[in-house]
Amino acid sequence: MHNHRNDKEDLLKNAKPVLTSQFILTKSMHRFYAKETFRIYHKKWSNIVMLAGILALGVGILILLSLPSFLKIIGGIFTVSGLYFIFMSRFGYLFGANLSYKNLEEQLGTPPEVRVRFYPAFFSVITGDKTLNFYYKQITKRLEYEELSVLIIGAGTTIAHGQIIDKSAMEPKDLEKYYDLLEHAGVLPE
Repeated sequence: MHNHRNDKEDLLKNAKPVLTSQFILTKSMHRFYAKETFRIYHKKWSNIVMLAGILALGVGILILLSLPSFLKIIGGIFTVSGLYFIFMSRFGYLFGANLSYKNLEEQLGTPPEVRVRFYPAFFSVITGDKTLNFYYKQITKRLEYEELSVLIIGAGTTIAHGQIIDKSAMEPKDLEKYYDLLEHAGVLPE
């Protein structure tokens, strides 16, 4: 019987990198990544929370304007809750982004350094003493921005891993190699 696990291990051990990118993951990069992925993957949730916030705000204002003063505390609770929901529906990603960046700094040092090695069939992400390997066929989305590229590993509406690539950290010939590798693997930008 053929063991695919050994094939994978042999591939990972024997592969030679075609390209290496090394960069400092800044807080602004991390926030940008969080904002863009939140916008894409949580659009429905965000809109539902926004609608709930507008509804709660409207009920709160109606209560504040029309009910006796001893019930106005209920109106205040609805109003504050509505404002909170509206804020979270549009900026909730900032809380998670700040928390996860702080965790990265604690685990990897300040500022976090990322090294990404690209091989013909997969890429490796090295942070501190941890290495994660991903085949190009696992990439479900490739997002391109002016200075960053984001490779999403996931299924459906879940992100298992999102890899930021700092394009400004690459020489033009290396950036061309990067694009060629991804396009050869069938990983096209959205």
